[in-house]
Amino acid sequence: MVRAIIHWIDEQTGLVTLGREFMEEPLAKGVGWPHVFGSMAMFLFVVQVCTGVLLMVYYVPSPDAAYESTTFITRELPLGGLVRGLHHWGASLMLIFVLVHMLQVFFWGAYKPPRQIIWVIGMFLLLVTMGLSFTGYLLPWDQKAYWATVVGTRIGGSVPAIGHYITAIMRGGTQVGALTLSRFFAVHVLVFPALLVGLMAFHVAQVRKKGITPPWRRTDDEADVPHPTLFYPDQVFKDVVVAVILLGVLFAVALAFPAPLEAKANPTTSGYVPRPEWYFLPNFEFLKYIPTAWGEWGEFLGAAVIPAIGVLFLIVFPYLDKNPERRLRRRPFACVGAIAALTTLAYLGVAGAMSGPKKAMLTGEQARGEKVFLDLRCHSCHGINGGGGMEGQDLAPDGPRQPEMVAGVLRSPTEYSPRSVMPPVSQDISDADFTALVAFVSAIDSSFDMPLEASAFGPGRPSSHQEENWFVNHKYEVRKDPTLCAQCHQPAFCQSCHQRRLPDSHLEGWLKSHFGTAEERPEYCQVCHTDYSCRSCHDVLLHTPDWMDRHPEASQVKGELCQECHKSDFCVTCHAGGKPVNHTQGWVHDHGQAKAADCRQCHAVDTFCVTCHEGARPTSHETDWMDRHSKSAKDDAQACATCHRTDFCQSCHGGVDLPHSTDWVLTHKAQASFAPGSACYRCHQYQETCALCHGQEVPS
Repeated sequence: MVRAIIHWIDEQTGLVTLGREFMEEPLAKGVGWPHVFGSMAMFLFVVQVCTGVLLMVYYVPSPDAAYESTTFITRELPLGGLVRGLHHWGASLMLIFVLVHMLQVFFWGAYKPPRQIIWVIGMFLLLVTMGLSFTGYLLPWDQKAYWATVVGTRIGGSVPAIGHYITAIMRGGTQVGALTLSRFFAVHVLVFPALLVGLMAFHVAQVRKKGITPPWRRTDDEADVPHPTLFYPDQVFKDVVVAVILLGVLFAVALAFPAPLEAKANPTTSGYVPRPEWYFLPNFEFLKYIPTAWGEWGEFLGAAVIPAIGVLFLIVFPYLDKNPERRLRRRPFACVGAIAALTTLAYLGVAGAMSGPKKAMLTGEQARGEKVFLDLRCHSCHGINGGGGMEGQDLAPDGPRQPEMVAGVLRSPTEYSPRSVMPPVSQDISDADFTALVAFVSAIDSSFDMPLEASAFGPGRPSSHQEENWFVNHKYEVRKDPTLCAQCHQPAFCQSCHQRRLPDSHLEGWLKSHFGTAEERPEYCQVCHTDYSCRSCHDVLLHTPDWMDRHPEASQVKGELCQECHKSDFCVTCHAGGKPVNHTQGWVHDHGQAKAADCRQCHAVDTFCVTCHEGARPTSHETDWMDRHSKSAKDDAQACATCHRTDFCQSCHGGVDLPHSTDWVLTHKAQASFAPGSACYRCHQYQETCALCHGQEVPS
């Protein structure tokens, strides 16, 4: 049955016969493991197509959603980060294998007759592969993608006379924007893949027609080369083994080093320094050797003319090289020239990679501060050289800073910027961690980059948190749909910022009107508050029918909240001339035992008590109080001062110094008076006091 179906398909299309002929191609002696590079480049292209199709399912090619969709794929979509990592690293690996395959073809002399056209097609395959890499550069719409595309498209503008037209065609306008992204996306997923497939098919057909080059044979000595093996199964087995190993390596790299994603593209930023990918570094570095006095002509020469001449020379080189030899030692000029060109490109590439800002070497304390910086999620708002959030200041361009200033800002941001929305660093972190954080933030300058670990700390930000100034505007989002925030954040989360800063809805006088919001939009309150928040006040303050019986307790517990609605003289409307509930019958006799703090809620103690106590004795002044008051005044002078002024004692003690001065023994005889009712008599008893010194004699 199966054979019948296969026979019918072959009869209708001829594909089975074509496939059999292709797989049974005889291979020249010496063809084997070194010839897997071309097949691996094709295999990696298949990987790119498969992963690219999966990414296209979720990717949205617009400036408003490109970064958000890329973030969703990378951080939230199951296996999305792995697929994007395979696509990202697979692009570089594919380009590497294309370059290695072309170098092998050159040094083995496989470009010589009759296979010149195969080399020419290979050159176009290399250019299209680099074009795929360049157009895919912009799609994540992060800082690196945006600014590298700005620089790349500006090179087209260096062409004299028509440069601005080239730039306009590439960008779709004067600036990199929505049209640029849509054009790059279309070229990346439609134009270049179609060109690549067509060129690859032509390339393979030519290889199949003219055969794989026998190693180290002259161009006129191929007729007698034996062909002992077949493409299937001999070469296919080798290709499959290498493909499995390569796929494993690609998976390992994608898992160990996730595809990078910097902050969302911000055309207004001034501190970001764009850097090209490794395959454009030689050209990037070469431009530095062009004299600046040459201006646009120099940029055009270095960025377009010289590279174009080099590519054109490589395309026509098979037709210029008439040497029939393929062995390296018999092609000295070609080999030496190729080695010199490769050495130059390698030097420029390494120099370009090393020419960037030197990476900072952290001290032990600064490394600890970097970890605290990540633990506190400072990178969610503050960027470092374009990496991280955009709500706060990028810390790199204007660093380093004075540690004293940094410490002050971290502890109290609003003292340095009254409109700052930055929450102060919690007092809960240790002094050592805070000192380390200050050391790290103080040292940040252009040599620092956002730590790679930033993406591994805590959950990623949702798309709603990617917009510029979202942090400042989030209160409006809360008002539009409070339940949206509650999907991710617990009520206590808001307090991490608002514990020291009330939201706009809690400005002066909010307590009077909050019940209206709570009744009409309870979900608005629930974004920050739990039911317990309401009960903690309402159980005491809510004006239920029994509030009159409870309000003395409420005024003690939540007196400051009562004053949100009631003026300070509100209580007088009831209590002036009336008795509060604690003023029961007999309260006048018992009030001396009351706490002064309790009385002060209604009474101004310093003046109110005088209305009764002026000339009258409080309950503390019992019959024998005169005998005890000296000790009481000594133990708690403040208690006496509640009613009595400092000169009150003189009404009884007259000119006697109180307490007795150090020389009172010498002077007391002149001042002493033992007449009943005298000052001494009121405090001292003769038999008990004077007799201690005078014995039984009565002093004169």
